[in-house]
Amino acid sequence: MTTSMRIGDLDFLLLSDGVLKTSVDFVVGMERERARRLLGADEAGSVFIPVNNFLFRRQERIILIDAGAGDTMQPTLGRLPQELRSAGVDPSTITHIVLTHLHPDHANGLVDNDGKAIYENAELLVLAKELDFWMAENSGSEPQSVIRIRARNKINLKPYLHRIRTMREGEEAFGCSPILAVGHSPGHTCWRIEAGSAAVLAWGDCVHFSRIQIAHPDVAVTYDLDAEQARASRRRILELAASERLAIAGAHVAAPGVGHVSRQGDGFSFEPAAA
Repeated sequence: MTTSMRIGDLDFLLLSDGVLKTSVDFVVGMERERARRLLGADEAGSVFIPVNNFLFRRQERIILIDAGAGDTMQPTLGRLPQELRSAGVDPSTITHIVLTHLHPDHANGLVDNDGKAIYENAELLVLAKELDFWMAENSGSEPQSVIRIRARNKINLKPYLHRIRTMREGEEAFGCSPILAVGHSPGHTCWRIEAGSAAVLAWGDCVHFSRIQIAHPDVAVTYDLDAEQARASRRRILELAASERLAIAGAHVAAPGVGHVSRQGDGFSFEPAAA
């Protein structure tokens, strides 16, 4: 069910693309049984995590954060377009999509099964470093996961190529500023969204398994292209969120997906916002 929440002077719609079936076996740096207990995984290690999206309006703009998985991954995903319609938002009215990175569960939902744009009037905002990596030609030395995602992104981005705004750190567009948080992907981006007296940090996959990686930020995931960089980025972003009391919009944080981070021992804790 779609939830709305006021943060500062912005109203956010908290949307679900569904849930992603994953496994405790993708956790790196924690003993498997402990990870299984913390995640609430079944005996086989399977666990479902949310795939969240967020929408807000600023003046005449309707801005979506990430685009979900579409029908490409699992039958439990791909619900975002219907969630939008149920909330009274036609996908054709969205003016901008802010992308944290170009992994399948964040970007495959840009197009339908025929490769046509679902958000036919939207401009994409993406960090130049992220776009350049995933749209590059393969040299032959890349892992198969990179080759597959590159091939898919050529489909995802084809109908948007004339309306992509490439961003760099230090730039800003209608209150949205990219913060580079590399490791999970080469240009993985957290977006700081100014909201009057408050600010929101859409942190993408800075945290993938929220029940583990907030309290234990040195734990990585096999999805990270560079685990050491991802660990350093996660600690830096968590420290930023805690010190500035930023509202977090987490792609894989349990409903409502929004809250605040506080320091706790060697790690951090997460306090969900009241929906």
